[in-house]
Amino acid sequence: MLTHSMQQPADRFLEEQLFEEDVRAVVRLLRPHARERLEGWHEYRTGGAEFRACISWNPDARREGDDEGLVVPRMADVLEAILVGSTKSPDELTAEQEFGIYRRVIRELYQRLNELESRYH
Repeated sequence: MLTHSMQQPADRFLEEQLFEEDVRAVVRLLRPHARERLEGWHEYRTGGAEFRACISWNPDARREGDDEGLVVPRMADVLEAILVGSTKSPDELTAEQEFGIYRRVIRELYQRLNELESRYH
């Protein structure tokens, strides 16, 4: 059994170890793709009032003609990967219902782009 004089340093050591583990966990959340960064992957970070997004890509994966004037290459692939499969309870939806949801999102995005563009005319 630890004496009172030994208990305090042991408690402090435990608290420090737990704190350091918490710090490591937070850093992993903030920078989740350490291996990819070390391999030279590029990142694009963006977000809105209530969300954050980070897209990472291997610069060697660019295809001929990928430069569409966008920072993120193969943007259609990225948007498809985010959208397709993101429905709640996909097993309860028919394919028609699921893809109808995706089309509504794409239509809303199209309308937003038109509204943004109209501000410049």
